[in-house]
Amino acid sequence: AQVMRKQKKRITASLERRRQRREPYDLVLIVCEGAKTEPLYFSQLRDALRLSRVNVSICGKECGSSPLSVVDYALAEFERDGDYDRIFCVFDKDRHAQYQDALIKAQSQQLPGAATIEAITSVPCFEFWLLLHFKDTARPYSASGRKSVCDNVIRDLKAHIPRYKKGNADVFEATYPLVDEAIKRAKRLEKRQVEAGTDNPSTKVHRLVAYLQGLKAEG
Repeated sequence: AQVMRKQKKRITASLERRRQRREPYDLVLIVCEGAKTEPLYFSQLRDALRLSRVNVSICGKECGSSPLSVVDYALAEFERDGDYDRIFCVFDKDRHAQYQDALIKAQSQQLPGAATIEAITSVPCFEFWLLLHFKDTARPYSASGRKSVCDNVIRDLKAHIPRYKKGNADVFEATYPLVDEAIKRAKRLEKRQVEAGTDNPSTKVHRLVAYLQGLKAEG
């Protein structure tokens, strides 16, 4: 009972701080499947755009590593704290058996008020978004030999960032100067793949990046 009281007190204090210090733009929750690369990327993007940490919350290792656990965690956070205006669930298709279930669950949610939840997917994986900063490609990816489908994306990415490793803090610095070109390429690719009836490869990360870029203008 004492633990519960402490937890409730902490949540109340956290909400009070948020009300006091939040900026006059959307309150955003970004929940990432990856424990390292994606949370670090979006944290660095938030800082580069000088967005408030009170307004833009980023979760990674807390929510598990399957797409469905990402969506479930995001919905549980919204239930706990209904102040969020926009929720983004960032996850890969990769080889996840529950990818389609997670996509359907996110798309079918009707949140109260004007709040929205959106799946920010990458096929095969987040590294494909990073690759688009350096080249325009629609070549599909597959596993080969002992290399997974994501291993093969990382191989191509290493041609541009030779020392790339998941969770490497230098990745944002290497890619962000080229982000506007990556957004254009991702938009073109998304349209092309819809017409072609395929998602391999594709990414929706550009939607979240562009939204964050324009966030302060809403205030």
